[in-house]
Parts: sequence; C-alpha cells; structure tokens
Amino acid sequence: MMDFNSNRISVPFHWSGGVWTMTIVFVLVFVGVNFRLGSSAWPVEMLWLRYLLIVFLAAVIMVFGYMPIRLEANNEKIIVKRLLGSLQIPRSEIIEIRRISKSDISNSIRTFGSGGAGGYCGRFRNNGLGRYTMYATELNNLIFIRTNGNKKYVFSCSCPQEFVEYVKQG
Repeated sequence: MMDFNSNRISVPFHWSGGVWTMTIVFVLVFVGVNFRLGSSAWPVEMLWLRYLLIVFLAAVIMVFGYMPIRLEANNEKIIVKRLLGSLQIPRSEIIEIRRISKSDISNSIRTFGSGGAGGYCGRFRNNGLGRYTMYATELNNLIFIRTNGNKKYVFSCSCPQEFVEYVKQG
C-alpha cells in the first residue's frame, strides 16, 4: 500500500520469498546452534567459541537493525526507515534517479553487509554501477539514486515508477 499526500510519498519495503526464506533459515540455524552449544558443558580450551558466539550475536543485531522498513520522500529528502535509525538523502543533492533492473546489479560483490537475511543491505560494487549502498528486500523493482557527492544508492520499492516520478517532480 502506498500513501500519497501532496507533499509526501511513503512505501513499505516488500519482502520477496527468497528474503523470507533466507531470514528464517538464518534465524533457525542461529537459534539451533546457540541452543546446542548452550546445553553442553564447555571445556576451558573451548571458551573462545562462546566469545565468538557473542560477536556473532552482535552481527545479527546489526543485520536486523539496518533492515529497511519503509521508503519515504517529501519535499526535502528521501528517507529509508530502519529499525535502528534512518538514512536520509537531501533531495537537493540528488542528480540522478531512475529505475534499474536486476541485471544492473548482477555480478555485484558484497563488500560489507547482508546478502539476503533481513534483505540485501550494505555496501556492494560491480562494473556497471561502481560502488553503491543497497537497501533492498526484493530484487525486481529497483531504484538507483546518485548524489552530487558521487554517493550511489539502490533501493527496492513496490511502486518504483510512481516513486521516481514523485521525486523528479519536486
């Protein structure tokens, strides 16, 4: 569902079946491993594994904390709402916004972030787009944004054409 006002557009991120599956499998494996390791006695020489699990738990919290929830735009900025804060891009800095296809991000290499659990979030790069930050929960309806600071973003959006047109109007 999209919320249109005269000065605002708001679109929830739609999760694809693949993202749901990867997220559920990721959580089940994490819980299962922690349950198994937590129920067994630990020899002193294996305590490093417990610390490793704490680091892994912190990584899981970060993945879900940066998971995108809603994409919004108003007269001043584009906002990606996440569980932990939001990403804001001033509209005055946007020099390009357009729809792109899944093939435009093919052969991308993830340099930091999540590759499907909780969405495709983080830093990526490929030959066509160069380095970019992506917040996507599906890979079929994508928007590309480039700013005058040469920052590049890729977002998924359930209504990409309407979102692009709204931003271009402003």
